[in-house]
Amino acid sequence: MTRFRIILAIAALVAIVAGVVWIRHGGETAGAAKVTAKANVSHAAGVTEARADERAAAAVTQSIAERTVRIDAKTDAYVQATIEDLHNALADVPPAAPGAALPAAPVDRVRDSLNAGIARANRAGHDAGTASGAGED
Repeated sequence: MTRFRIILAIAALVAIVAGVVWIRHGGETAGAAKVTAKANVSHAAGVTEARADERAAAAVTQSIAERTVRIDAKTDAYVQATIEDLHNALADVPPAAPGAALPAAPVDRVRDSLNAGIARANRAGHDAGTASGAGED
């Protein structure tokens, strides 16, 4: 009888250990599935947000590129106009008599135009700096 009780106790112990292992394995599997599902949802949300940010950044980049092209075109036109003004001012200088000193070029108009352009650039730079908060700590 004692031997039968020992075998029965060992069998019961083996059954309990097997039950615990089986329950633990089932719990781990279910827990892993839940964690994987949550991770997939979180990852999908992160990817969606990142793609939205990427689209917004692309739109801002495109806007900056378009603005830069417009500013470059205006700058090129202004430089060409200034060169033309300088060319015209030098062409307006009357020829000097032989042996006489060269007359001064009529550059007042060109100087005034350049000063006005510098003043516009300074105002535009100041306005842009104020609007963007540049230089403020």
